[in-house]
Amino acid sequence: MSLLRKPLAALVVAGALVFSGPAPAGAKAATGCAKTYTAVPNDSWNRIATKVKVKMSLLLQVNKATASTLLLIGDVICLPKSAVTKAPATSGLKLKAPAKRYSVKQSTAIIREIWPDKLENRAIAIAKRESHLNAAAWNSCCVGLFQINWQSHKSWLVGIGITSAQQLLDARVNAKAGYAIYKRSNSWGAWN
Repeated sequence: MSLLRKPLAALVVAGALVFSGPAPAGAKAATGCAKTYTAVPNDSWNRIATKVKVKMSLLLQVNKATASTLLLIGDVICLPKSAVTKAPATSGLKLKAPAKRYSVKQSTAIIREIWPDKLENRAIAIAKRESHLNAAAWNSCCVGLFQINWQSHKSWLVGIGITSAQQLLDARVNAKAGYAIYKRSNSWGAWN
């Protein structure tokens, strides 16, 4: 190590020691708490107390901490039993595995069959970007090859025979729905 780097390395190590500080006393025992909270950016003891609707003094007490106790992002702290915590966000859509699985080759062939020739290459590119041509792909809002937002389109999809998000896991149904979305707006706007 060069002479210039030695003092720099020492400062980096010293800085790490100064800024890493110990976790709150309660954080070490957080796994034994009835409720826990993981600190996120911009958290403070006061902000956490406000979020979970408890007095800051009670929050500090259960964590054997003071207002000046360092709180770092990722620290897991105990919450009083009276703390109000939100239930974890649900994934939105709850779907079962589709009855039939489609390969990338099959999905591509279905898109070519349903979409007009002049649009099929762009449709395939969009399905590739949205779902990697995986007809069984879905998340909290969107389903299938074209990642169709079920909540946004379900009111009119009923008119073409699609009555549940589960149906959109079928490559053929999804490709038809995707084309119907394209025709309704006469653009690729839903995927831009």
